[in-house]
Amino acid sequence: MSRAAQPDSGNRPGRQSNAPTSPPRDTPMLRQFFEFKEQVPDCILFFRMGDFYEMFFEDAAVASKVLSIALTSRDKNHPDPIPMCGVPYRAVDSYLAKMIEEGYKVAVCDQVEDPKLAKGLVKREITRVVSPGMFIDPNHLPPREHRYLAALYFARESLGLACLDLASGEFLATTLLPGPALADELARLEPAELVLAETQAAHPGLGDLGARGASLPRSLVAGRPPTPAQARQSLEGRLPEEEDEAIDPALIAAALAWSAVLSTQRTSPEHIERLGLYQVASHLVLDAAAQRNLELFRSIAGGGRKGSLLHAVDQTATPMGGRLLKQWLAFPLRSLEAIEARHQAVEEFVNDPLLLDSLRASLNELPDLPRLVGRASLGQATPRDLAALREALLALPGLRSMLEPLQSALVASRLEQMSGLGGLAQRLYESLAPSPPVNLAEGGVIAAEVSPELDELRQLKGAGKDWIAALQAELRVSTGITSLKVGFNKVFGYYIEVTRAHLEKVPESFIRKQTLANAERFITPELKEKEAAVLGAEEKALELEKLLFEELRAAVAAEGHRLVAAARAVAEVDVLAGLARLALSRDYTRPRMIPAGELSISAGRHPVVEQMLKEGEFVPNDVHLDDESQQVLIITGPNMAGKSTILRQVALICLLAQAGSFVPAAQAQLPLLDRVFTRVGAMDDLAGGRSTFMVEMTETSHILAQATPRSLVILDEVGRGTSTFDGLSLAWAVAEHLHDLDGVGVKTLFATHYHELTELAATHVRAKNFNVAVKQYQGSIVFLRRLAPGGVSRSYGLAVARLAGLPEPVLERARQILERLEQGSRQEPAPPSPPAVGGQLALFGGEGHPVLKKLAELDLSRLTPLQALNLLSEMQDELG
Repeated sequence: MSRAAQPDSGNRPGRQSNAPTSPPRDTPMLRQFFEFKEQVPDCILFFRMGDFYEMFFEDAAVASKVLSIALTSRDKNHPDPIPMCGVPYRAVDSYLAKMIEEGYKVAVCDQVEDPKLAKGLVKREITRVVSPGMFIDPNHLPPREHRYLAALYFARESLGLACLDLASGEFLATTLLPGPALADELARLEPAELVLAETQAAHPGLGDLGARGASLPRSLVAGRPPTPAQARQSLEGRLPEEEDEAIDPALIAAALAWSAVLSTQRTSPEHIERLGLYQVASHLVLDAAAQRNLELFRSIAGGGRKGSLLHAVDQTATPMGGRLLKQWLAFPLRSLEAIEARHQAVEEFVNDPLLLDSLRASLNELPDLPRLVGRASLGQATPRDLAALREALLALPGLRSMLEPLQSALVASRLEQMSGLGGLAQRLYESLAPSPPVNLAEGGVIAAEVSPELDELRQLKGAGKDWIAALQAELRVSTGITSLKVGFNKVFGYYIEVTRAHLEKVPESFIRKQTLANAERFITPELKEKEAAVLGAEEKALELEKLLFEELRAAVAAEGHRLVAAARAVAEVDVLAGLARLALSRDYTRPRMIPAGELSISAGRHPVVEQMLKEGEFVPNDVHLDDESQQVLIITGPNMAGKSTILRQVALICLLAQAGSFVPAAQAQLPLLDRVFTRVGAMDDLAGGRSTFMVEMTETSHILAQATPRSLVILDEVGRGTSTFDGLSLAWAVAEHLHDLDGVGVKTLFATHYHELTELAATHVRAKNFNVAVKQYQGSIVFLRRLAPGGVSRSYGLAVARLAGLPEPVLERARQILERLEQGSRQEPAPPSPPAVGGQLALFGGEGHPVLKKLAELDLSRLTPLQALNLLSEMQDELG
């Protein structure tokens, strides 16, 4: 189930690998340990013993390495001592985080009774099971990232995928066709763990997981997957309002995820939302390659958030808003009505900057509401968590009043979800102390006048402490010992301490309790009687506070659904306000959305690249694509001229618009797209045994198989991974296919160094040539970054090589060879002076070769590209 349970994990141990291998000792404690270990054989067991969580046997060996802690042993004098290690219970979350980061699953076994009151062995229970997909510690979760637990179910002709975020309560599921769609969805959702039924643990469909999915830690649900009827019964209360048989695989996957949560959390997490069923085709589809190439959530260079589209456009004020923005970018809409609703709301905020500033100031004060509710629902919320929730609920009415004047239907629909929580807010306000401590054991969590019994115990405790302080002053006077003090520690309780210099003044009624190096400690019957009263009151007060706090936490959990709905409404307002702030600060404009037809962008900019340059340095560009005269753009120009930037910015502008954002352009008219495909750059897959060219062709094949006339295709250098003639032929054929797709073609931006491809425009009416302009100046080139009509006949490769710092002799020799090749001769050019030692093989044979004669007789002005390719093939055959 965890890292240790993956049957296909190479050097990792098998499912039972961390079970004890040493002969068990016949002690009550170890018998108890073995009982719990049998319940969770796939977990590292953190076994609470006093102030530490201890691990034994192989668990200890694994944990000591992962956590970098000392591996010791129990019964060291035994011929076969038991390996063990431990971590302090107060710092357990940081150690759990390390185990989870390495893909392990941990069962936490706690003491559930006071050791002082225990008769014999302390009662223990497994209180929670923590795994990569079920980790909710706020100090170790990325605040703006979901932590999904994914579950898979393989049906005969389809598969179900469900994702559940235990920390925030989100619950999604979909049905997919077998094949690459699974890897694409896993790339989009980025789950942390994968759940499968035991009987499907080796299903051949797991081969479609992709690189990311294949590396996920896995958990197994015992037995066979549930039937559709069993899945519906399991999900009762969380089923979507509308369903049919087509969603059965999605429901079964959701039931597997839900079952995994129930079996590990030892409680029913009431904050989990109703299951949201979605269809991939209902959103703009971005496959794994497009997500990577467009750097939506991770930069290719560093692999982190910085440099990604998400980082560039995220101006949300809350963590929950940040997570929702990522979801909007991952699932762009295809409903014109829904897109327009988001655009209208953003525009209303843009038109009222003062309201926007006030709103964002209020949002900045809010905590991560969904995760607070999640911790309360799971019984893990601290007093400070509930205090933060109280302040957020008290702020909601003010937030609503700010939004009420707005006319946006989308915002208005969210106002209702923010209401109805005044009663809970009032109870938290009246019951919690104004500034409660982090730890319940510190006391002072519940406010005064909530419980008369608690007030009485506190009064008794306070009076007792006052009495003890007065006792110290009284004893100093009566004994004449000015340095006498009354102190307290957990071992001896209250005591009277007298330094050795004054021991002769100690009254006979004092009872000696402890001898120190420079003092003696005493007690009196009266002091011990008062101690019992004070400590008894303090202990009873803490127990009562704990009970009252748990009741308060349960009241919050009972409102889980309404609280999560309110949190989602606030997050949505935060995203809309953040997009408005982005539009104002970056000069974004509202796009005009149309169902289909012309794509026209005026002065478009790349949302990430322009932020990396100084203001005014980025060169905007116009791009026009339609279905009649300008559908396939063949874009030529040298390396570094900006072709890739222009291609990507068109895709990102379309994506932002369909996500509900304004776009970086002076004007934009955009049709609804069903998919965006990208084939960009050179990348191999050594682990998968695929060369750079194989990766290139696989991605291209994927595009050609799935593109439709409603898609946008971005191609950058197709065919560069093989020989020139092979590559040119492939690039030409791919461009033709996209031009002629289904008889109507597909909107395509095709950047290439094959200048011969510009000939396509002469024979294909909807193909047009463009180039990214450069100027030559004093032997070098100046990049203008401007997209201009027409093709270019050269790549300026030598000029770019000079900029890169190639030695001048190499550049000069390359220039001589280039001139010879451009003149139509493949004979070796004359060597530079001084002559190279040993000579060099000629590129062609002697001047009398029949191929040269045939070349000399050619009329290049009358040759079509296809005829040229055929002639070149014939000449190649003649050359052997």
